[in-house]
Amino acid sequence: MSGQQQLPSPIVFENQIFDLAFHPSQNIIATGLITGQVFCHRYDIEFNQNILSVRPHRKSCRGLEFNHDGSALFSVSKDRSIQVIDLETSAILVNKSRAHEKPINCVSLLNENILATGDDEGYIKIWDTRTGNELMEYSDHQDFISNFAFRTDTKTLITTSGDGTLAVYDIRRPNLVAISDNQDDELLSVAIIKNDRKVVVGTQNGVINLFSWNEWSDCNDRFIGHPSSIDTIVKINEDLICTGSSDGIIRVIGILPNKFHGIIGDHEDFPIERIQISHDNTLLASCSHDNIVKFWDICYLYDEGNNEEEEEDDDDSDDDDDDKDDNDDKDDKDDNDDKDDNDDNKKYEDDKDINNINNNMETDDYDKSSTNQRKVNNQNNFFADL
Repeated sequence: MSGQQQLPSPIVFENQIFDLAFHPSQNIIATGLITGQVFCHRYDIEFNQNILSVRPHRKSCRGLEFNHDGSALFSVSKDRSIQVIDLETSAILVNKSRAHEKPINCVSLLNENILATGDDEGYIKIWDTRTGNELMEYSDHQDFISNFAFRTDTKTLITTSGDGTLAVYDIRRPNLVAISDNQDDELLSVAIIKNDRKVVVGTQNGVINLFSWNEWSDCNDRFIGHPSSIDTIVKINEDLICTGSSDGIIRVIGILPNKFHGIIGDHEDFPIERIQISHDNTLLASCSHDNIVKFWDICYLYDEGNNEEEEEDDDDSDDDDDDKDDNDDKDDKDDNDDKDDNDDNKKYEDDKDINNINNNMETDDYDKSSTNQRKVNNQNNFFADL
């Protein structure tokens, strides 16, 4: 870790931070607080400049997400509202006061035009940000929605819940694709890795559950080692993730092979609420119950990942040479190293044409007696200003 870059100073708040989000192209970070306030800071090694301070919510702000170009910020709250905040003027562009019937717990921008929100009762809503139309609603979970992960090419949304299940949706379709067996633990965080072949899930008891793509009934591997809950996960590359835990520590974890690589930093004994990676992949930011946003250098993790890939390529070349010289080497010790690991080579292939999502979704009402999903009419055009 020699040559570590200079870091922005921590940002200290008077109240607890529930979520943070990096701007997609600029050195700006947004934070949402228990008070319902939303702040944006332009961070720099010299100083951090507060460029936005608003209170769009009556209750705690639980989730933040920038739009695709960073001009606006989506904010969700315990007060059940979705707000859209203009970054330049601080104006509230949109106030959807009752977007859900229950407090909203998380939000994710799936692509340029599609937003997902999840609430405390397990309901998930898919929104068209251009029109404000609610495109889909799913209700297969029985407890709070904790996190989302999205695979763009197949339009697949992975959701985790406090009810102990992982669910899979094609957001172009009204029906559930799959739901896991109950894992007997709250599922709190999720990420897709290994070139879309694996899904890692953080749990309340500190175990990482690994699912293989298209094998959703149960996890097929588990990594034990965190002493406390894994509340947040970010993907570094296809083999590395970072985890934020309620013991206050941010760890680097290798997946398949499962290995603890080290500690990035900590918030002493205060639980980590969220970790995120900057737009240029140089910084990881974390927020905790200590009311502080901290910045961590992660450049070396990407260098490490590249070095590991090069080493794997070298190993493959060496194996080929060993195969050629096998008859000449009486003491060859590499005979057992030529086995290929086929366990992780299955890759889900989507053989359907990926049509424009809005061409596959009707805007007419349909029978709400279908318990697991419904569509609504065109009345909620609350993103029209965007």
